[in-house]
Amino acid sequence: FLQLNQEKILKIMNMVKNKEVSIEGALHLAQKEVYAEKDSHDLLTGSQFNFSIYKYKHYRWQKRILQIDFNTKTIFNIEKGIIKKQFPFSQVKACEDAERRRFSIVFHGRQDYELEAVSLDDKRKIMYLLSRVIQSNSYKRPAESYAGRPPEYDVIHEGLLDLQQNSFTSIEWVK
Repeated sequence: FLQLNQEKILKIMNMVKNKEVSIEGALHLAQKEVYAEKDSHDLLTGSQFNFSIYKYKHYRWQKRILQIDFNTKTIFNIEKGIIKKQFPFSQVKACEDAERRRFSIVFHGRQDYELEAVSLDDKRKIMYLLSRVIQSNSYKRPAESYAGRPPEYDVIHEGLLDLQQNSFTSIEWVK
């Protein structure tokens, strides 16, 4: 609520007072307003977010820090202050919502990352940020395909290779 201007806060509070929405509904409205006010350009430049999460490894849940860094366009998995894994935004393919606080990050050419947030609010924020990452990936120039074939496969076992241009200076072949 504190990130909203006073006029919007009063509007939402009046909706609760007039029993138009529940308190939970008011919180969701306020959160939507906060995200709507943040310009996507501002969010994607100069922001860094840290979340306590749990990762399933060796038959148990281990506590980690998930850092989503829009400065370096990288997702970090930090364990006890040490960066264990780094995932460039370009590798993020999708984000899947699971039951309760669990979710998965799907990568191109890597195993899915099954995680659990500490709270439902953190999960919602992480899912929102990951959706922004996926959305920013979709704004990149699409892969130039030979013979009009869409670049929807991670691995091509036989046939033609697709040329993908990620930026102005780098070119890579999608295998």
